[in-house]
Amino acid sequence: MTDFMKQQRYPLKAIFFDLDGTLVDTIPLIVASHRHTFEKCLGWIPDEQTILSTIGVPLEKTFEEYGKNRAGEMLEEYLEWSIPRMTDMVEIFPGVVETLTELKSRGFILGIVTSRRRAGMDVLMEQYDLERYFSVCVSANDPKRPKPYPEPLYLAMRHAGLSEPSRVLYVGDSVHDLHCANNAGTLSCIVGWTAMDKEELRDLDPTFWIDRMDDLLEHVEYC
Repeated sequence: MTDFMKQQRYPLKAIFFDLDGTLVDTIPLIVASHRHTFEKCLGWIPDEQTILSTIGVPLEKTFEEYGKNRAGEMLEEYLEWSIPRMTDMVEIFPGVVETLTELKSRGFILGIVTSRRRAGMDVLMEQYDLERYFSVCVSANDPKRPKPYPEPLYLAMRHAGLSEPSRVLYVGDSVHDLHCANNAGTLSCIVGWTAMDKEELRDLDPTFWIDRMDDLLEHVEYC
């Protein structure tokens, strides 16, 4: 158990999840895809920490920042290289399916709120047969303003018919997820298997942390 996990049960209607780095381990694929794209299109490769800091931000925004007028070319190269490799380079994290099954049986509305584009999200959802658990799916294609703005969570809440952010939990792995939750007024949970800087995440004061996916069951109750 992390030393900064808060022991408390939170009454909730809905639990929304980030996808990359939270439910599925796409981090090695994302890093490799960025390295390939930057090297081919720009002739240089950012360090791994720089790449990690962009996870949770839509690809368009990252490539516009670094590639300027070559952003479109970079996006196309990234997707063409990345999507065919998902099957071989991505794994689902332990306990995800079992925990989602239990949460759904308890009556929680479950949703995905991701900065991954719709096509990539659909591939991962189908690959691990996750569609059955989620009644709400918000991708990078859906909100006008992405994380860290609150719109992705607001949009998910509207789709779920919810109006009380205090009854919603957002589970993620990055500072962008935390900022999105804080800006929307929802509760937040950070997964202990995050590849991001834990001290930076800790400073943003998430509602609680979990070390294993099934730890989530001990912190939530349906209301």
